[in-house]
Amino acid sequence: MAHGLDIETYKQQVSGVWRATLWLSIITIVEVVAALLWIWVLFPDGGGPRMLLNTFFIMASLLKAFFIVGEFMHMKYETRALALTVLVPTVFLIWFIIAFLWEGAEWMNNREMWEVIIEQGSAGHGHGHGSGGHVGGH
Repeated sequence: MAHGLDIETYKQQVSGVWRATLWLSIITIVEVVAALLWIWVLFPDGGGPRMLLNTFFIMASLLKAFFIVGEFMHMKYETRALALTVLVPTVFLIWFIIAFLWEGAEWMNNREMWEVIIEQGSAGHGHGHGSGGHVGGH
């Protein structure tokens, strides 16, 4: 055994990898079945609350990420301080991405609203300053 592992530790780690692989497979199968049921059985016309389905997929993805980080990246075998050093910045990064997407959507909505207001404000007037033309020497 490499790195000074005894046979029992090695067997436990191999068993943990197989357990994580089994859970990842089960979660993936449930995701596929949910998607197919959604499309073919529950809402064959394409309707339905997509937010519910998207939330399910996000939660399943987070659960799979938990197993991947814990077992395959060996995070569950590390000290608590090291695990927090890796995981806390990751949580903040995800939070920043969500916050920036949310803020960007609000800016887009406000811009569309402002364009409508600007178009309504200029509808009664001509184009630009003094739309009556220049009379006199100016």
